[in-house]
Amino acid sequence: VLQAMTISTILFVCTGNTCRSPMAEGLAQKWLDEHDCTGWLAVSAGISAFVGAPTSPETVQALSRHDVTYDGKSKPMTEEMAREAKIVVCMSEHHLAVAGRYSEHAELLDPRGDIADPIGQEQSVYDALADQMEQLIADKLHALIHEGA
Repeated sequence: VLQAMTISTILFVCTGNTCRSPMAEGLAQKWLDEHDCTGWLAVSAGISAFVGAPTSPETVQALSRHDVTYDGKSKPMTEEMAREAKIVVCMSEHHLAVAGRYSEHAELLDPRGDIADPIGQEQSVYDALADQMEQLIADKLHALIHEGA
């Protein structure tokens, strides 16, 4: 009898789910794939997101520089999503306050504080954000998966 494989989700949360959280999702999924972390899935949502808005072109371009192809649509975070996630990784204290109502496993991506929203900024801001996030995500996922944090 085949055992159903349990998928552990890592939910990345921002405001509109078109810039920061999709960028984090794409970078995290790449890290998981490169480290053979089967059974883990990166997903994203926004606390004020609409359903189906396209990811910002700047985010898609920044991800492509990191060899990530991303084609997601925005979705609002639900209580169920937050509760079912192994960990909820938030971009700001505000997102943490909202997600923390549903999950005791909510934390900031950057322990030093908020990840600034790049919306409306130049491509270079998104590219720098992707570089910053790549390291933060690698550190967080390594701790989560290999140290069981």
